[in-house]
Formats: sequence, C-alpha cells, structure tokens
Amino acid sequence: MQLWILLLSLIFTTNHSVAGAQKTSRLSEGESKKNTSEIVEHIEVDSVWAANRVVFALHTVGQRQFVAYYDRNRMMAVASRDINSHQWQKTILPSRLMWDSHNYVALGIDEQGFIHVSGNMHTHPLSYFRSEKTYDVSHMVELNEMVGQDEQSVTYPKFFYDNMGRLLFSYRSGTCGNGNILVNRYQPENGQWVRHLATPLFEGAQENDKRAAYHTYTKDSEGNFHFVWMWRWTPMVETCHQLCYATSPDLIHWKNAAGKRVSLPFRPDNEQVIVDHTPSKGGMHNSRYQIILTKNGNPVIGYVKYDEKGLTQLYLARFKGEQWVSKKISDWDFRWKFIGGGDRMTEGGHFRLAGISEDGFIVVRWGTEKGESGQYTLDPETLEHVETTAKIERKYPDDIYERLSDVRGLSVNLSDDRGGTQEKGVRYVLKWESKAPSHGKHAPKIIPEGPVSALVVLKIR
Repeated sequence: MQLWILLLSLIFTTNHSVAGAQKTSRLSEGESKKNTSEIVEHIEVDSVWAANRVVFALHTVGQRQFVAYYDRNRMMAVASRDINSHQWQKTILPSRLMWDSHNYVALGIDEQGFIHVSGNMHTHPLSYFRSEKTYDVSHMVELNEMVGQDEQSVTYPKFFYDNMGRLLFSYRSGTCGNGNILVNRYQPENGQWVRHLATPLFEGAQENDKRAAYHTYTKDSEGNFHFVWMWRWTPMVETCHQLCYATSPDLIHWKNAAGKRVSLPFRPDNEQVIVDHTPSKGGMHNSRYQIILTKNGNPVIGYVKYDEKGLTQLYLARFKGEQWVSKKISDWDFRWKFIGGGDRMTEGGHFRLAGISEDGFIVVRWGTEKGESGQYTLDPETLEHVETTAKIERKYPDDIYERLSDVRGLSVNLSDDRGGTQEKGVRYVLKWESKAPSHGKHAPKIIPEGPVSALVVLKIR
C-alpha cells in the first residue's frame, strides 16, 4: 500500500520530471526564484502520538495563537501562546483518541473570542468543548451538546465562518450510506447554538434511497461559497458517484452554475446541480476531487474516474453555455483498484489544482501509483493543454518537508493556519510526523504507545 502521507508529499513536491508523461510542462526557473518565502522560526508546541495519522488544527487571532491536537498519550489537548512568546499554556481534555483517522480535532473561535473544540468522532455522540473565558484555554467546559438533536452519530466536524464572520459548525449525522450534513450557527449574545439551516444541507437518508454526500468548497473574492460534492452508497469507496455543484452567499440561498435558483436540501439525482453523471463503481473517489476559480471567477472542478477503456484518468469540468463540459486531461495507463473500503487501497492517481498562473492558465500537479508525476498547464476556457512555462507561486518553502526525526515509517504532515496574523508578510503552518492513516476496523488489539513526534509551529516569511 502506498501511504497517504507519501501521496500528499508527491502532490506538493517540486520534482516535476516525468517518465513517459504526455503534455507535461515543467516549472520555470523564474518560478523557482519567485518562491522567496522561508521558514524563519520553529516554535515547539508538544510531542504527539504518531502511530496513526489524524489531522490537527492551528488558528491565529490577533496576538494569540491556538493549537488543537492529541498529545503523546493520545489525549485531546488545546494550547495557546502570545505570538511573541514560545511559552504555551496547555489544557488536556477528557477525550482519548481512538484508532481511527476520521477522529481528527476541529477548532473554532467565535466573534467574542470563545474557543470551541470538537473531534474524536466517527459515528459517535457529539464531543464538544468550549472555553469559559475569551481567548483562554485554561478552563474548557465539556458540553457534548449543541442543539440537542441529531447528535448521537457524528462524523466530520468542521468549524467555519459565514460572510458576517459568524461561527458555523457542520457535521454528518448518521453513517456513510445513511447520513445527512447539518449546519449550526453560534449565537455569542446568549452562548447558544441554533440550526443555521432549517433542513439538512445534503440529505441522502430517505426511504429506499440511503446515500451520503461528501463535499468541499472554496470562496470567491466576494465571500460566496462554491460547493462541489459527490454521493456515496456505502462505506465502500467504489460506490462514489454523481459529481455536483452549487453556489451560495450564505448557505441559505443557492443557485446552480446556470444562475437558476435551487432549493435545499440537496438530494441525489437532482439534474439541476449534476456536473458528471458517472455511476457507482465508475472510478470516482470522495477524496479525489477539487474546485478552483479562474481569474474571471468561473468554477473549474477536477476529479478522477474511469475512462471509456476502464482506466483511471484525471478530468476537469467547466460550465459552458448551458451545460457542464467535462474533458479528460491525463493519459494514464492503469486502473485504480478499490480495496477494503478506503485505507487499504493502492495509491491510484492523485492531483492538486495548484493555482492560476500569471497568464491565467490552470496549473495542475499530479502523480500516479506507477511513480509518475508532473504538471499540466491548461487553458481555462477550452481545458486544452498549453505548451508554456507556468509561473505560479509555490505554497510552501522548499525545505518544509524536511523530516523532524529519523524514525522509520513516519512522514511529514502540515496544517494551515485557519486564522491569520497581523504581521505583514508572515504566516504560520503546523507541522508534525506520523505513520499512514488507518480506520477503526483495522485497529490493532493493543494500541501502541508510540512512535512519538515533535509538534511545531513554523513561522514563514
């Protein structure tokens, strides 16, 4: 099995030479020189358990910085520091990580500065903590309830914000193949959560039609949400199907790509929002799809599926005229085999919509389980390959993937800052190492105590 961490490393690496790849453009010397960012400081947070990968959270607000993670004893923890200090204030929460990479930890900070933490759930009752004081992690209260309904089988917690800066929380209630995506909103004036939406955002649990939606989104310059999602029948990844898109300024009022109003909840087989009709077992994967906006604000969606020969390929879709147009971008010569529901599969084909170049072209970085990797440069209107040298700023400094330890089997993980610093030209990234992801059904009988990795915040200028 190819490790997910290695997969991510391949996506972000700057090695773009390809053996036998078609229409692959290299990065220019100019791009390499353009990436002048550098790591100027390593701030150690703690040591963390690294036998199974789960995602941690970093959030900077003004002069305060917050990290939510699991420590070396697998206990959920939240830490904070003044931005000018290396001293962390830490609080251990009464929640011990189970063996399951779904059980990441999510962090949110509301308009008044209260700290919200949730995580360690994969179809488990809601786990939720909130600080008693603003910007203070020393007293976190275990609440385990928000609105009091549909909170007994929770997965995929996420804190995020609407255009007014209000704190939202989304999660799946139910199971894969029988779950709905719900959205709550926090009211700082009374310290209460309410349903932000009167209905689920995605509703797959219906009589004789039980599916679950997997979604991602981006925001445009005006703060509008652009959502893309696909449906899945069962816990088996190969049952992913039917890619969809819609946009909204507030998650309440929605339009499709043609600008026509569409209503909630989103359900399967809604022709108004379908981008690609690929059926179950058609090669789609709910972690292999992304959305990017062109310089004109038009959405372009990337995803993998099988081609007419049954081989795994990368496709891009854009809305043109009155319909979505999908185009095969890659020319890979293998078929991805879906094994064991998710975390026991081969690497398959992966990609990252790296950005829009100075000339307005779409830059895609990719790799396959055959060891090939490279970059595609594409015209945003035609989705045709362009034989040009793309100039695009790299997301991270070149040395960010340097190992923290010499422990075999560990790979670097990164988590971007969900907030932002007031210091011009500076950003922060959370870094640690772990082994590959693994789901609960593959948990060992005895959970190992290690290995252990350092957890550090990197200051990048």
